Amino acid sequence: MQHSILQCSTDEALLAELIAIPSVNPREQALPAETPLAEFVAAYCRRLGMTARLDEVADGRCNVVATMPGRRTDECVLLETHLDTVETEGMTVDPFTARIHDGRLYGRGACDAKGSLAAFLSALARIAASGRPPERTVVLAGAVDEEHRYRGVTHLLGTEPGAEVAGDGSAQFGARCVGAVVGEPTGLALVVAHKGVMRCRIVATGPGGHSSLPEGRVNPVETIAEVVRHLRDEIAPRLSARQHPLVGAPTLVVTQISGGSGPNVLPERCEITIDRRTVGGEEPLQVWQELKDELESRFTGLVEVAPPHVVDYALPAQNEGAGAAFTAEFGRALTAHGLDPVGTGVGHGTDASKICRAGIPSVVFGPGSMTEAHTPGEFVEPAQLATATEVLVTLLTSGPDGTTGGGDD
Repeated sequence: MQHSILQCSTDEALLAELIAIPSVNPREQALPAETPLAEFVAAYCRRLGMTARLDEVADGRCNVVATMPGRRTDECVLLETHLDTVETEGMTVDPFTARIHDGRLYGRGACDAKGSLAAFLSALARIAASGRPPERTVVLAGAVDEEHRYRGVTHLLGTEPGAEVAGDGSAQFGARCVGAVVGEPTGLALVVAHKGVMRCRIVATGPGGHSSLPEGRVNPVETIAEVVRHLRDEIAPRLSARQHPLVGAPTLVVTQISGGSGPNVLPERCEITIDRRTVGGEEPLQVWQELKDELESRFTGLVEVAPPHVVDYALPAQNEGAGAAFTAEFGRALTAHGLDPVGTGVGHGTDASKICRAGIPSVVFGPGSMTEAHTPGEFVEPAQLATATEVLVTLLTSGPDGTTGGGDD
């Protein structure tokens, strides 16, 4: 069955409005792609009585940060998700006109991650309408550039990509941040750990020459073939033996290859790009250094392992202290709605790893499935959107022990 968005619930109609505002990541182009969506979110929050501001990150691209004061103003909960989406080429549905068919709401960003943003905003709207403040102050942050270089979240935390946060990242929010919920499609599962990534290029070079005279000349394509064989037969098995209980083993795959200039010319250069997924306890730069040392020793004078062009961190499971306390608090909110409170892990990265490294306990949660993210027919189930909203309302209006606040301090 298909019907008009005008007949949808408030949650669905809100998500349709978010989808209708294009926010495709411009990659390296200097375009303010996410700013119209940030402006919409700021205006929506102001109508709820919240304070809201736009913070320019680069090239007119703005984060949005909005605050709803809580009964306790010395502590806050951060709701963070990203504003940008991936490209729309090849989509089999209208990317910017949401439609519902057979219990699915379609459109670019429906699950990744405008569904989470809609759940955040709907939860805040319900709390505002109740006339009772949340238990703690709530900070909503919509960040740019998660799909490319994650500059939005690092700007939010007052750092540069790849840098450590000096001190407590809570200082950016005016209160001690007891935890962050990072909105991504998890199928309503509680994600407490995920992998990181290190991507770099491996380059082989040679003297080149006429293809009819290959004798005695180094052929970079053949060198790279040997490198790929070494990665597959020697390094990958070592990684697969190092299983992580939540996210599985680290992985290494070759994702791109290029080389040669003509069919009758010995190549002077051949290169591959590798994607190395890390697990908690691994530092991407150390992983790169170990790979560089091994390959440049094994293929002396033939290859160079270039510095990484992408570095992202793993989210480690937070089993002690404040991290464990916030995870348990979120688990109680899930239990209240009949959902599994046990944390799980995923292989892809999120903004949560950067927030966690800033000293803020972080979990990942949201409606929709990552298997539908970035797809030609991206969708989210409205039923999951509604449930996510309810879980968030419970989390934000309950005390640390799960009881509903509202009395005098």
